[in-house]
Formats: sequence, C-alpha cells, structure tokens
Amino acid sequence: MNRDTLTTAIAEAERFLARAKAVPAPIERAPAEWAKSGKAWMDDSIRPKDSGAVRRASMDLTRALADLRKPS
Repeated sequence: MNRDTLTTAIAEAERFLARAKAVPAPIERAPAEWAKSGKAWMDDSIRPKDSGAVRRASMDLTRALADLRKPS
C-alpha cells in the first residue's frame, strides 16, 4: 500500500457515495382513475442513467480497493 493508491481509493469511495446519494427518492404515483379513491403506490424504480452511474462508480471503487490490497 502506498499513499497514491490510498488517495485513489478514497477518491473513488467518495465518488461512489456521491453517485449513490444522488439517486432520486421514490415517487408516489396514482393513475387519474384512482385519484378519487386515494389509492397510490410508490415508484421505487431507479432510472437506467442513475443506475449505470452508481454501478460504474462501484466497479471503479472495487478496482481501487483491489489495487490497495496488492503488495507494494
């Protein structure tokens, strides 16, 4: 382990956390015909663009952590 790989791992961890926290919260949805009855559901899906950004950051973090564990 050296300072460069540690600094890279920290940066990737912070980038991953920023991407994960930027995912929008669930949205309550109700079709027009259900509006009178008060029925609704939570749309907890994550848009592909956001999902891809989180997955990419996760892969980069995994790679940085693997480099961190390699003997110097």
